[in-house]
Amino acid sequence: MEQAKKKFKMPSAYVIIFIVLIVVVVLTYFIPVSVRDPQTGDVVYNATFDADGQIVENAGPQPQGLWDVLMAPVEGFQRSSGVGIALLVVGGFLSVMTATGALEAGIGRLLKKLKGGMLIAIMNLAFALMGTVFGFWEEILPFSLVVIPMFVLAGYDVMTGIGVLFVGATVGNMAAVVNPFATGAAVGAIGDPNLTIGSGIVLRIVLFAIMYIISTVMLMRYGARVRKNPETSALAHIEGVKTSVDGEKKELPAMTPVRFASAIIFMVMVAILMIGYIPWESLGGEAAGNAVNAIGIGLSKVPILGDILGAGNATPLGDWGFNEFSVLFFAGALILMAINRMKIDDFIKNFLDGAKDLLGVVLILAIANGIAIVMGSSTQGMSVTLVYWISNGLAQVPLWIFAVVAVASYLLIGLALQSTSGVAGLSMPILSAVASALFATSAIGAVGGEIVLISSFTVGLNFMTLIYPGAVNLGTAEMYGVPYNSYLKFVLKYGVPMLVVSTVVIALAPYIGLVF
Repeated sequence: MEQAKKKFKMPSAYVIIFIVLIVVVVLTYFIPVSVRDPQTGDVVYNATFDADGQIVENAGPQPQGLWDVLMAPVEGFQRSSGVGIALLVVGGFLSVMTATGALEAGIGRLLKKLKGGMLIAIMNLAFALMGTVFGFWEEILPFSLVVIPMFVLAGYDVMTGIGVLFVGATVGNMAAVVNPFATGAAVGAIGDPNLTIGSGIVLRIVLFAIMYIISTVMLMRYGARVRKNPETSALAHIEGVKTSVDGEKKELPAMTPVRFASAIIFMVMVAILMIGYIPWESLGGEAAGNAVNAIGIGLSKVPILGDILGAGNATPLGDWGFNEFSVLFFAGALILMAINRMKIDDFIKNFLDGAKDLLGVVLILAIANGIAIVMGSSTQGMSVTLVYWISNGLAQVPLWIFAVVAVASYLLIGLALQSTSGVAGLSMPILSAVASALFATSAIGAVGGEIVLISSFTVGLNFMTLIYPGAVNLGTAEMYGVPYNSYLKFVLKYGVPMLVVSTVVIALAPYIGLVF
């Protein structure tokens, strides 16, 4: 009897990214290093800096070995510490928030109060906001136990609930306005001190608004058609479709005053986060910055209270980065503990459990930054050589084509790797250098090119996540007896228009003032 052939299993993100690190180290034996002349800004091919900062030509390759492979993640961890801490803190906050039951209670209250098309519009916005703030995706499975049965009870079909969950989350994930696991990871992997998670936030807000409008209008039309005539459902002639697990609707936690207060705290935090990252002075000058920060400026002048609060030391809204992100979510977790009267031991356990769940993402970022270190910086190393070769090939290409090609590239990358942080670590050190070089002499500059690249990354990769047969997609479809091909056909009707319009907006963004 012949032994059954083993099926190929895709390696984990950790294995893939470490293999890439080894490949990059091997390339150091073959690819010469180059430098960017600090005086002229031009690339000097096959050159390096000596101890005195002078350019030495004909330097050739600079091989690295086992020590460098092992040291790269360590140095990468140090380099990505700001991003890593932010990820651990937000993981802890979300775990504490989940323990309060406020998120599920809030969603349940919306489902009970809103009727008709407004139910779809509000729920689509809720999941889009969760996607754009913290990358809502794996949470779809547990949320589906509440959302899908409630949509069915409201007169819709199972596919309406699936659409609101998956399409809504994809709107947020593709825009990734302040998502630390996508935009934040990309910024961290690029490592440009002039680039923050707030850079390009206007472009990302525009993308969010456009995709939300497209998806909401289409979902409302579908829902209205199904309520009027169930035979028009995408699942009308499919047997075995289930409205809930074991035919029973999951009970929602009650919306108590404490849970309501917790939900308000979360919404206020999201608002503060958005305000903190919008570059107010760039948009409206010093007057706009002072107006937004009026409360903080006023508190800093109040005797004793201002000192106790540390108002004078707080980072102004509009200049926020990962440190402020961490502070906000840590403070939010402490407030949730206080108003929910959570025991300190329970709080610590919940917080650490949430942080522990994201430790793997932090490790991926560490290795990713190690790759960037081996590749070199924007001024010297193998990375400058690669930029030199690629930029020579793309020197005469219109800038808008770069955005289109970048989105297409991330669609292909998404077939092999679904981890946003992992993909950011693999691609950003190389493509960000290409983007910087291409856009350096344009009106938006090198940082503008990096902004275009980041939005291309979040749009392309997260569209592929929507259609990729992963655990969340397949698990949810199986749970409700929905054939995967029916799921795929349905979500493509919504995802493709969002992808096309978003790509066009990103390509035109440098020309219409959306990148700054």
